[in-house]
Amino acid sequence: MSWAVRAVGLPDGDQPVDLWVDAAGCLVREPVPGAERLPGRYVAPGLVDAHAHPAVGSEAGMPVALGGGEALNVLAEWAACGVGLVRDAGSPGGSVLDLDLVPGLPRLQAAGRFLAPAGRYFPALLPEGAPQQRLTELALGELARGGRWVKVIADFPPVADGIPSGAPELTYSSKAIESMVTAVHAAGGRVAAHVTTDVVSDLVRAGVDSVEHGIAIDEPALRLMARTGAAWTPTLCAVLGLGETGPDAARRRVADHRQRLHELLPLAYRLGVPILAGTDTAGTIAREVALLAEHGLEPAAAIQAATTTAYRFLGEPFDQAGQPTTLVTYQDDPREDLAVLSSPRAVIIDGVRVR
Repeated sequence: MSWAVRAVGLPDGDQPVDLWVDAAGCLVREPVPGAERLPGRYVAPGLVDAHAHPAVGSEAGMPVALGGGEALNVLAEWAACGVGLVRDAGSPGGSVLDLDLVPGLPRLQAAGRFLAPAGRYFPALLPEGAPQQRLTELALGELARGGRWVKVIADFPPVADGIPSGAPELTYSSKAIESMVTAVHAAGGRVAAHVTTDVVSDLVRAGVDSVEHGIAIDEPALRLMARTGAAWTPTLCAVLGLGETGPDAARRRVADHRQRLHELLPLAYRLGVPILAGTDTAGTIAREVALLAEHGLEPAAAIQAATTTAYRFLGEPFDQAGQPTTLVTYQDDPREDLAVLSSPRAVIIDGVRVR
């Protein structure tokens, strides 16, 4: 089967373009005889969820580990919604690295296991703690298993009886994280840091490649990130939800963060900090894009966070002729109404039509 597309390219196009996908699933620039025309008047290169946990579910408001089959079902659901690339930001014991992916599922960049000391992360997601003296060793071990990223929990509240309690505290010294980052980079990997306190600048100076959540991020940190190339994944679906259900201290931080986002997100964009859309374990990528726009980004910039910016930062091709293509089409322009992202007309992932 081959397909033809005539649509306005998102996030920046203003005129329809003609594209073809040949029988091998590859993007080509010349007409393919007999190609079936895909529905939709707008086309994007497949959505990207740059902070997701397909192997993590929820029970009674607490995270739980999902089995391999359940995680594959989650990925299939995301694919049908137009998500063509997922950065797994950690899984219990690195279970995502053992998934048997099949054609038609999103491409996956995995971080392997969560790296946190015992008692400093959700117990269901941390079957084995990572003591500071073994941080570098265990990080390199995840790369050796096939991970492309390392996920370090840089701060977290102490956990008592399985429940995080109190204010977040640092989990590792800056020196330990810097040593780990240096070793991971030398091995060809990258480091994503969970951080909700005011140590973002310290982590960026230590060399982390992306800041996840960044509730206490500030202008000096953003300017430093612009110089180093570190990305920011605000995970607004998850972070802003803490303002409704979290402890009082978290609610206060989130309320303050919500107010500052209207300044910080446009500033990050102007500075050239890569802003990535990521859902964590809450909401949808369409909702995440909408929240980015509600808190300061122009709609086209918010869509970039889930398309072109994310592909480029993650080093994944998205518009190369002769390569298996990933794309999603829409009937209406999501830049006029971001809710359109929830209703794709057609989805192709690496040459396989899934919708």
